[in-house]
Amino acid sequence: MGRSAGAPRPPPPAQNGACSRESHKSMESIALREQRAHDRRPLRTQVELLLPGRPPLPMRTTDISLSGIGLLASANPPMGLRVGLRLRLPNPLSPSGPPTVFELQAVVRHSVFSRSEGAYRIGMQFQQPSDKLLVAIGNYIAG
Repeated sequence: MGRSAGAPRPPPPAQNGACSRESHKSMESIALREQRAHDRRPLRTQVELLLPGRPPLPMRTTDISLSGIGLLASANPPMGLRVGLRLRLPNPLSPSGPPTVFELQAVVRHSVFSRSEGAYRIGMQFQQPSDKLLVAIGNYIAG
């Protein structure tokens, strides 16, 4: 049976179910965007990781949203680890003023080594963030 001249040509069959590296990266990017519930904004500051019985461990931040924060660390934490964080958040209404300090709980949701950063990129999800923290983050993102 032949196709009519105006009918669209079907896509070529996949080879052993494989997809190209470019299309795989594109699908990962789409999936990651769909997982994000809130807008993120770059945030380059220090945060302290607070673990019981240990001194605060300084880390660098990469970005922040209403639901979580991205960190850079030299160690790979286990998924699901619950930690305290001490976060200094700039005040967009007074950029030259002192940052506001928040202490909060967060859980490790993902961690992957970044060669370009030379560190683990860690995604932390906030646990029961205070209204004050959410307002401050919202102002920072909008700012």
